[in-house]
Amino acid sequence: MEAIKAQKLEKLKIEAEQNGERANGFEAEVKELKAVIAKQETEIQGLNNKVALLTADLERAEKRADDSTAAHHERKAKQLETEKAELEKKHDELTVVHTALKSEFEETLKSLEAL
Repeated sequence: MEAIKAQKLEKLKIEAEQNGERANGFEAEVKELKAVIAKQETEIQGLNNKVALLTADLERAEKRADDSTAAHHERKAKQLETEKAELEKKHDELTVVHTALKSEFEETLKSLEAL
């Protein structure tokens, strides 16, 4: 009887150690995901700022187009619009990645809570 209890106890100890190791692995993964999300949020904020600056530049360029040679400013405005479109595309791509990582992070947290 004691031997069976000892075996069961040893089995439970091994399972607890394994679950602890899994939890540590998940915690490390969560930490990495949080770092990735923070980096992406910073990058997204930077892109948002750049988009705002480009939009302001575009507006200024459009205002000056009346005062200067229209052709020159139209080229500059098109260039800024293209750059803005590229940045918005990158922003959208990063938002998709951010959303996916955030979802993965939430799933990981749920699995950790289930332990």
